[in-house]
Parts: sequence; C-alpha cells; structure tokens
Amino acid sequence: MAHLTPKSRQNHETGQLSPLRRGLILGFMRAKQQSRKELRTLAQSFDDELLALQHEFHELAVAHYRQCYAAAVDEALIERSARPGMLLH
Repeated sequence: MAHLTPKSRQNHETGQLSPLRRGLILGFMRAKQQSRKELRTLAQSFDDELLALQHEFHELAVAHYRQCYAAAVDEALIERSARPGMLLH
C-alpha cells in the first residue's frame, strides 16, 4: 500500500463506509473542527479579559501606592510642623 497522508487516509477510509456512516463520521469531524474554533475564540476572549483585569489591578495598585505615599508625606509634614527641631525617620 502506498504511503497515505492523514487527509488521504481519511478519504480512503471514509470512502469504504456506507453513506449513513460516512455522513455520521464527516458530520462528527466537522462538529469537532467547529468546536475547536469556538474553543480558540473562547480562549482568546478569556485571555483578553484577563489582560484587562491585570491592567485594571495595576492601575488600582499604583493609585493605592500614591495615596499611601501622599498620606505618609502629609503626616511627616504635620509632625515636623508640630515639633520643629525633631529629626524624622
């Protein structure tokens, strides 16, 4: 038997089946291919949503850091004005 590629082997194997079985197998293979496309679409959607959440979290983290930093600076300025000769750590 000559070397068959997977596609030609598939055609060779399905060509010997009854029309009902051949239709069933081909329909199953089409559905499987469609489900793979849908899975890739869902995976891309999931990845996009994850990137958006990571970006949003980063923005929140930076805003929180800046708020904490500003509060610490304000507290240090208030303490320094209350005790002018004291060194701050």
